[in-house]
Amino acid sequence: MFRFTLASVRGHLVRFLLTAFSVMLGVSFVAGTFILRDSIDTTLDGLFASASKGVDVVVRGSGETSAIVTGAPRGTVPLALQATLASVPGVARVVPDFQGTAILAGKDGIAVGTGGAPALGFAFRTDDPSFTLVHGRGPTGPGEVAVESVTLAKADLHVGDSTTAVIAGQAHPVTITGEVTFGALFGATAVLVDEATARTAFAPDGTVSTFSITAEPGVTQQALRQSVAAVLPATDEAVTGAAMTAENKSSVAAGLGYLTTFLLAFAGVALFVGSFIIVNTFSMLVAQRTRELALVRAVGASRGQVVRSVLTEAVVIGVVGSALGLGLGLAIAAGAKSLVRVALGTDIVAALPVHPATVLWSVAVGTIVTVGSAVLPARRASRISPVAAMRDDATPPARSLRRRGVVGLAFLAVGAVLLTVSVTRDSPSWPGAAVAAVLAVVGMLVAAPLAARPVVTAVTWPFVALTGVIGRLARQSALRVPRRTAATASALMIGLALVTGVSVIAQSVKASVADVLARELTSDFVLRGASSAGIPASIGPAAAGLPQVQSVTRTSVVGVTVDDVAASAVVTSAAGLADNIVITMRSGPLTALAGDTVLVNQTTATAHGWTVGSVVTAAVGTLTAHRLTIGGVFQDSQALGTEFVVDRSLYDQAVPVSARSDRGVYVRAAPGADLGLLRSQLVTLAKPFLIVSVEDGQEYSDSTAASVDTLLNLLYVLLLFSVIVAVLGIINTLALSIVERTREIGLLRAVGLRRRQLSGVITVEAIATALFGAVLGCLLGLGLGIAMQRGLRSQGLDQLAIPWTTIVTVLVASVVVGVLAAALPSARAVRLDILRAISTEA
Repeated sequence: MFRFTLASVRGHLVRFLLTAFSVMLGVSFVAGTFILRDSIDTTLDGLFASASKGVDVVVRGSGETSAIVTGAPRGTVPLALQATLASVPGVARVVPDFQGTAILAGKDGIAVGTGGAPALGFAFRTDDPSFTLVHGRGPTGPGEVAVESVTLAKADLHVGDSTTAVIAGQAHPVTITGEVTFGALFGATAVLVDEATARTAFAPDGTVSTFSITAEPGVTQQALRQSVAAVLPATDEAVTGAAMTAENKSSVAAGLGYLTTFLLAFAGVALFVGSFIIVNTFSMLVAQRTRELALVRAVGASRGQVVRSVLTEAVVIGVVGSALGLGLGLAIAAGAKSLVRVALGTDIVAALPVHPATVLWSVAVGTIVTVGSAVLPARRASRISPVAAMRDDATPPARSLRRRGVVGLAFLAVGAVLLTVSVTRDSPSWPGAAVAAVLAVVGMLVAAPLAARPVVTAVTWPFVALTGVIGRLARQSALRVPRRTAATASALMIGLALVTGVSVIAQSVKASVADVLARELTSDFVLRGASSAGIPASIGPAAAGLPQVQSVTRTSVVGVTVDDVAASAVVTSAAGLADNIVITMRSGPLTALAGDTVLVNQTTATAHGWTVGSVVTAAVGTLTAHRLTIGGVFQDSQALGTEFVVDRSLYDQAVPVSARSDRGVYVRAAPGADLGLLRSQLVTLAKPFLIVSVEDGQEYSDSTAASVDTLLNLLYVLLLFSVIVAVLGIINTLALSIVERTREIGLLRAVGLRRRQLSGVITVEAIATALFGAVLGCLLGLGLGIAMQRGLRSQGLDQLAIPWTTIVTVLVASVVVGVLAAALPSARAVRLDILRAISTEA
């Protein structure tokens, strides 16, 4: 039986390779995800190994261990503590870690690395083991800097060149005196200044975030940590260098964890779509090999041997597809690295390792999915009677679609009702919505054959009208086995349902953002930062001093935790806020915002039972158990997007100087002001800071929506893989169908059907199948997308936008998909010898 199985694979090699290719695409996402994760781990190891070189103990202030991800600032440590730390037995070296932001202008005058990765500034010390000076010398004065090698290359600058650097929010002309190397910086840029400049810029209040301590020879990290901890005040803590490295690596890895989850989700989609092709391929092969399998049964093979034979074929396909998927996974991982660099400004510099665990997981996933998809066709094959070998027509009769249609429609109806109920509640039940969506999708898949006749008849009507007999033959072929047509189209249906659903959400987000800004933003200009460093605090006051400005509102963000529930607060001042953002107060005045008196949105106030005058104990930034007074309750504002509004004086207490920045600066022009002149003045004001842009209301709305477009384009690229899998399914089905209809094709050619007409029949059949899947996919995607939008209304997604352009594009693209899918099968069909085709057994 094993030799029989291998002979079967060789006899249907092209079809099996097409099926293996669909497995390959799904497995490639799995392999690519694991390869990318291993590359990230290697890069992080290099990054933190370099950063912790020579550091045995770190002294730091209190705060959250996940501060790298959450942005919650830690408390700082006074510089005066250095002498105390230096006197601890076992300490060989102790230095304050002067660190802040330093943005370098490249040769073109544009800031280097203004994406998601930080622009770091450090103090240059000749005895610092974390970097190596490779060219030139270190900076010795305020007008000099040393630059990390990759940063220097990105800037297209060299040692000796002059440029501009924004150091701790202040622009300075600088000369590059040296080039240094670190370990992997993960996309960050690095500029080093002399120690005196670093002290002034990064520790203006006489505090730093950490001290780095090196132990004397023979002193362990744990022993030194205990000695150092004994002299620290209760507000500070000491951790070993190894613990600090592990903590930082864990925090950054958690921040990037969504990327691997994202890719694995698409791996699941691709494998799910591919499983339809596998089921369809094996079902058709089993149907075509009915007589062959019956003969095998007649000469003594048991039902179990037939099942094992078909499943062994599936194992071969799974292993081959998984091996090919590993190779493609390397390409996907490389593409994901580029995506991370472009989208986040983060470089993953490590190679792309293929560990044994990646190989095992990829092969296991691909093989299990393939074998699982082949189980039902294998069981069907085992039920073939040996008597079937003696029949002229060994094809089993088609079963009625009525029962299947009733079951599918019932699932679809129950899913639709449950989904509606889940998302229209005051507090949507997303687990319930997920279950309902799955029921609806399953119902659509099960009931799809019932929709084949009306939908295929409708989409082929133009071809029938234009080509007559060609269109009718194609329609009859597509409707000959509705189950097969539905199974073939199901792969495309799932992919296009995701495309349509995501498009509904994306367009609704853009429409909701535009609506919110039109209703709630009344400022004439918005200044935004193009870097994680934010906007230098000096810009807001400078803009307020312009003669044509009526008011300016500076906003920052700080974390607020109440009853262990994390929230966020916009930091601003009451003066000018009402001029620039529409705030509807439900109780209390806006002017109550001052000191420890805060404003809270209506949803949060209602949930906690707070009213004006309520006193709340909360953690604000680095302040713990801080008492806040509710001064006013405002209607939920999407423009603000936070639960609290706090005064800037509280922010100054809660956030260290080195961690402060503005998120946005809103500018309202004075009545009768020349907006063109004011914009020019604001641009002149912002230009020296390199990363600050000036936008009017429409530009601000467009740039906010652009981030949605970026994500949408990424989703489209990933979903393209599932569409490719669906195309393979149509090719596979048509190829097998042509084998099945060899005698019919020969007879049609014998009675006068020309090669071009035969090619047209197959092409229209492929287009009908693709459009059938596209129509059902768009309908399903619209339903799921609308349901998601209704459930997210309370989160600000209150505008429903239907992406008609995307839907029309999908339908047109489906015609193209059909034409492409028909190319290979039609080429094979037109080359069939007429006499041999007629003499082929039915």
